[in-house]
Amino acid sequence: MAVDSAMELLFLDTFKHPNAEQSSHIDVVRFPCVVYINEVRVIPPGVRAHSSLPDNRAYGETSPHTFQLDLFFNNVSKPSAPVFDRLGSLEYDENTSIIFRPNSKVNTDGLVLRGWYNCLTLAIYGSVDRVISHDRDSPPPPPPPPPPPQPQSSLKRNPKHADGEKEDQFNGSPPRPQPRGPRTPPGPPPPDDDEDDPMPLPVSGDKEEDAPHREDYFEPISPDRNSVPQEGQYSDEGEVEEEQQEEGDDDEDDVDGEDEEDEEEDDRHTVDSIPDEEEEEEEEEGEEDEEGEGDDGYEQISSDEDGIADLERETFKYPNFDVEYTAEDLASVPPMTYDPYDRELVPLLYFSCPYKTTFEVEISRIKDQGPDKENSGAIEASVKLTELLDLYREDRGAKWVTALEEIPSLIIKGLSYLQLKNTKQDSLVQLVDWTMQALNLQVALRQPIALNVRQLKAGTKLVSSLAECGTQGVVGLLQAGVINGLFELLFADHVSSSLKLNAFKALDSVVSITEGMEAFLRVRQNEKSGYQKLLELILLDQTVRVVTAGSAILQKCHFYEILSEIKRLGDHLAEKTSSVPNHSEPDHDTDTGLERTNPEYENEVEASMEMDLLESSNISEGEIEKLINLLEEVFHLMETAPHTMIQPPVKSFPTMARITGPPERDDPYPVLFRYLHSHHFLELVTLLLSIPVTSAHPGVLQATKDVLKFLAQSQKGLLFFMSEYEATNLLIRALCHLYDQDEEEGLQSDGVIDDAFALWLQDSTQTLQCITELFSHFQRCTASEETDHSDLLGTLHNLYLITFNPVGRSAVGHVFSLEKNLQSLITLMEYYSKEALGDSKSKKSVAYNYACILILVVVQSSSDVQMLEQHAPSLLKLCKADENNAKLQELGKWLEPLKNLRFEINCIPNLIEYVKQNIDNLMTPEGVGLTTALRVLCNVACPPPPVEGQQKDLKWNLAVIQLFSAEGMDTFIRVLQKLNSILTQPWRLHVNMGTTLHRVTTISMARCTLTLLKTMLTELLRGGSFEFKDMRVPSALVTLHMLLCSIPLSGRLDSDEHKIQNDIIDILLTFTQGVNEKLTISEETLANNTWSLMLKEVLSSILKVPEGFFSGLILLSELLPLPLPMQTTQVIEPHDISVALNTRKLWSMHLHVQAKLLQEIVRSFSGTTCQPIQHMLRRICVQLCDLASPTALLIMRTVLDLIVEDLQSTSEDKEKQYSSQTTRLLALLDALASHKACKLAILHLINGTVKGDEKYAEIFQDLIALVRSPGDSVVRQQCVEYITSILQSLCDQDIALILPNSSEGSISELEQLSNSLPNKELMAAICDCLLAMLANSESSYNCLLTCVRTMMFLAEHDYGLFHLKSSLRKNSNALHSLLKRVVSTFSKDTGELASSFLEFMRQILNSDTMEHSKDDDNLDSLLDNVVGLKQMLESSGDPLPLGDQDIEPVLSAPESLQNLFNNR
Repeated sequence: MAVDSAMELLFLDTFKHPNAEQSSHIDVVRFPCVVYINEVRVIPPGVRAHSSLPDNRAYGETSPHTFQLDLFFNNVSKPSAPVFDRLGSLEYDENTSIIFRPNSKVNTDGLVLRGWYNCLTLAIYGSVDRVISHDRDSPPPPPPPPPPPQPQSSLKRNPKHADGEKEDQFNGSPPRPQPRGPRTPPGPPPPDDDEDDPMPLPVSGDKEEDAPHREDYFEPISPDRNSVPQEGQYSDEGEVEEEQQEEGDDDEDDVDGEDEEDEEEDDRHTVDSIPDEEEEEEEEEGEEDEEGEGDDGYEQISSDEDGIADLERETFKYPNFDVEYTAEDLASVPPMTYDPYDRELVPLLYFSCPYKTTFEVEISRIKDQGPDKENSGAIEASVKLTELLDLYREDRGAKWVTALEEIPSLIIKGLSYLQLKNTKQDSLVQLVDWTMQALNLQVALRQPIALNVRQLKAGTKLVSSLAECGTQGVVGLLQAGVINGLFELLFADHVSSSLKLNAFKALDSVVSITEGMEAFLRVRQNEKSGYQKLLELILLDQTVRVVTAGSAILQKCHFYEILSEIKRLGDHLAEKTSSVPNHSEPDHDTDTGLERTNPEYENEVEASMEMDLLESSNISEGEIEKLINLLEEVFHLMETAPHTMIQPPVKSFPTMARITGPPERDDPYPVLFRYLHSHHFLELVTLLLSIPVTSAHPGVLQATKDVLKFLAQSQKGLLFFMSEYEATNLLIRALCHLYDQDEEEGLQSDGVIDDAFALWLQDSTQTLQCITELFSHFQRCTASEETDHSDLLGTLHNLYLITFNPVGRSAVGHVFSLEKNLQSLITLMEYYSKEALGDSKSKKSVAYNYACILILVVVQSSSDVQMLEQHAPSLLKLCKADENNAKLQELGKWLEPLKNLRFEINCIPNLIEYVKQNIDNLMTPEGVGLTTALRVLCNVACPPPPVEGQQKDLKWNLAVIQLFSAEGMDTFIRVLQKLNSILTQPWRLHVNMGTTLHRVTTISMARCTLTLLKTMLTELLRGGSFEFKDMRVPSALVTLHMLLCSIPLSGRLDSDEHKIQNDIIDILLTFTQGVNEKLTISEETLANNTWSLMLKEVLSSILKVPEGFFSGLILLSELLPLPLPMQTTQVIEPHDISVALNTRKLWSMHLHVQAKLLQEIVRSFSGTTCQPIQHMLRRICVQLCDLASPTALLIMRTVLDLIVEDLQSTSEDKEKQYSSQTTRLLALLDALASHKACKLAILHLINGTVKGDEKYAEIFQDLIALVRSPGDSVVRQQCVEYITSILQSLCDQDIALILPNSSEGSISELEQLSNSLPNKELMAAICDCLLAMLANSESSYNCLLTCVRTMMFLAEHDYGLFHLKSSLRKNSNALHSLLKRVVSTFSKDTGELASSFLEFMRQILNSDTMEHSKDDDNLDSLLDNVVGLKQMLESSGDPLPLGDQDIEPVLSAPESLQNLFNNR
């Protein structure tokens, strides 16, 4: 084919996507024949694109100013290729970069464009090989499949459409598509449907109105073109489908061809749509075609990005339909999968902003409704308020006080209406004036008795009401001096506590507005700040109620100051990292940073993440630690806010416990959200997650995640995210970037990404956004006759798609269970139910079926059942009304236990009875109500986790009594046993937990049952006056742990499995509380108490069956206390130290009763080659040895006995045979000897001072003898390496229970050495052994290095140095031999040995401390060491007489092992 060398304009047009949301868009350019592309230009806004075009189309309209444009082309040289080839990318910048040129000429018949643009004016230049005649009468050829394909879940292929040659027989009309079920895109496929049949996307028709101007270029295709006439929307869909079908058939073997493209695309989902043609024919042929379809096991290639714009509700046109179909038909609708990265939050609808006051919300509402809207309540209130203000301008008597008491109720509706309607009349100034007069003690004293107190109280209430007016009201009050006025009242004599509480409430409402808090904390000249005055007031002799009220205000001040400090640090970080591509600084500036386009932000984050962390090292570690502490404090204050930051009711009294009364009265969170908003908190967090030095710090990540997760747990917190939608979009992008980064690198860090928190937060906010859209739809379209409105279906479909992912399913369940969110779906179902619309319309309402599925998903996956208390009756009514709907009948089963149920303590017996009756149906479709019953029991009977400052509610004690009286304990044990029996068989076959629903049900049932058992046992055993000897509980818990927590398929426990393991441990630990302190402790009482019986059950289960080995060891390790010292950031109180030591002694006592079981466990696993079990055994041995001296001696005796038996098993006359078992035993001993408690037990035993322990001293001498003659065999060499490592641990004086600086009464060095090193006989043998090893030419490199390091430890003190010198006299050539060996075999690999040897030599020649690093083995430092050593040898004087050198240091007798443990 001859190529025309002249370059010409092939295509020019503008693609528009007028969406409110910023998202990625796809557009397609189609050519009728092959063209050669030389250049692609993006035309900037206002630039003339082509001289021959009319003015209305001549200028570029591209927006935004910068973005990345990806280009793909259909490679005509590969006609059977399943994917488009990548042409390249253009980093478009309207000032610098608008032209893209391919590396070589590209011949193609179609281009695909993708990028984050709203409008794109594109010109394509190149050449063609023939004249283009554009005939509008014949249909254009089918477009190539859009890029890049992604495998679908299944493929059904119809042989009838497989032959591409049959295309001609249609004579220009599209072929009939295969039947796909109902025609209403997108239909709601049920989550458990495996019959999904993917469909390609329809492509919009050509632009007809532009035909006269299109002679010199070709037509664009955009899935999102608004200009396409409705009737032409699906003109090419049949051909697209035909071609895709045919390609799928031709290239079954090339399905993997898209892997390369998939790596470029990080999207994980597909989008499908349903054609709207030839409905009757489809219906007639439906059954026949479906029978003809076969599943050949291949996945259909379909585009991941086909018309992503179709998901945008504003432009997706849903076709009308009048087809009858059943619920079963719905199941055949293909799923459209959901890409969370492609959706962003938009301004908040329906709900009010959580940090706005009720007054501000009312003003917004009136503005939205319009001033002419009928608003009788507000008009009446405004009239009444105006009358009162006019009536009592001068009068200050009884009627004025009455007016003051009436005004607060009129302010929200009345004042808001007045301010909008009558801006000239300034009622606020007059109200502030009245308030200050009402607070004035002098004015009050002129009133009659009783009226004066009423006036002051009315004044304080008026302050609170005016503070509700937000900034405007508080600024007016502050200018009038309200803070001083309130303090005068608080400091005045003879003021009652109730009046002071009212004054505190007024002060609290003032500081709840940011301007009020700023004024309260500000220090003026010659005047104390409000904070200082309040502190002085509390320090005076005040009543407990006044102190509580004042403390709540102080806590708010602390919270505000912490946020200010975080903001200061954030600004400081932004300045210091200004050299990073400038994405970080503006993030904390809402005016500029949040208006940036998303692709820019993404690129900047990537650039910053790749920056070398060292460049950011000007941020000190101290600053980062301070930041972490501040974020942790923010989390702590927010968590405790409901109990520490609210004003107590006037009639309440702060006690430790309560049994009646309402829950916490006020909600502190709107105020805290206001503070967070004013400090740009979300922008600051985004900044921290974008700067490499902070985003890579696990402490910062964890503290940030804790705060964000806490916010996302509540409705108001999620609304806060949504009200700050621009900052939240950036924040989620930064989180997802970290998540993706760790996914790519295969890291398993402890940061934010552990439990896919980024995705969960994104899905939660998206879910709430969909709920706001549903509510606002009902506001607009209450009486709409059209049942399936396109906006409504788009919203429901997005919600449904989120549930496909387990993280999304969890998020949807969580958000719908908050407050009244579920009402949005129930309202929809009630409106579209049979009663409202009649049977036929209800039956084919897609919205109705969506709502059914979503409510079912929420009820199944949400453990928070509080919302079911108010919604269960209406849901049960809907289930009963539509008996033919399978989903509703399933929902009815889930809600079965809630019939006529009130969530109160009285319902406990009925629910437990329901569980008893249905226990045989556990984990079956008939028994799903069991899960709901257990969830409700948890809700009614189990207290929430205690929070600091919270009153104990005694109603939980009553609930536990009800559980016991209804035989709850026996019932819950039976539930666990039944659950275990169901799960055991699949677990043994290594099958996972089944479907998502099966897993959710299993986890939920286990967690609820464990929580109920924990609550009951904690209440029963905490006093020690009761004993509980039902061993079914520990037995069932051990089995459950094995099934759910021992072998996670992913390699580590997920968050749910962690919680189950923690619950199991907590329940088993409650058995340790059931010990009566008053009983005399004897062997018999110890063996039969609750603690010992539980331990016996756990220990015996470890060796019961091989499948339980690993699980049993994990369980035992989790139960035992951690080894000392305790790692804390705060000083440990003496009381806490004694509790820790006593707890360990009690564990030791109870374990000693089970000594035989413990020895059997150590013996059984000591020779294992399974690394996980080896690791767990060592960990448990260390924990046991650390408890107390008896268990330490027990464990170490057992290990040494094993070595004795192994070495003595060979006959005496033959040379001892060292086997791999010997190696494993010595490896175990080596691992234990490096821990202080184990080491001291070993020293105690090998000293041989106690009768019966002589064999251990002998075996130690045998091991030393082995080191002297290592031999040639690999096993012996390994044994020698382990023994030298053991000797190193024994000679390290720092491995000791008591260190010189560990306590105030510091011990002497000699005392410390006597308690941490071998005695002089052993030490002499060890030193001889070490030097013999150095002199032996057969010793391995590792052994020599260990020996030299051991000698360096000994040379640090006189005791070790004396024995080293004594041994050197016997082996005078040892060091010389080693030096010769080092010199003769020197290489880079032996550098470390050479360095250590030189360091040792300098150490014994010079008593000064060494400054050189022992690990610094580069050649320069070696040279320095050699030179230094040579100078020292040359400058040394004559040797001292022997008599002066050999004064042996005498160590005192070591303390008993028990004393050492007690005094650590």
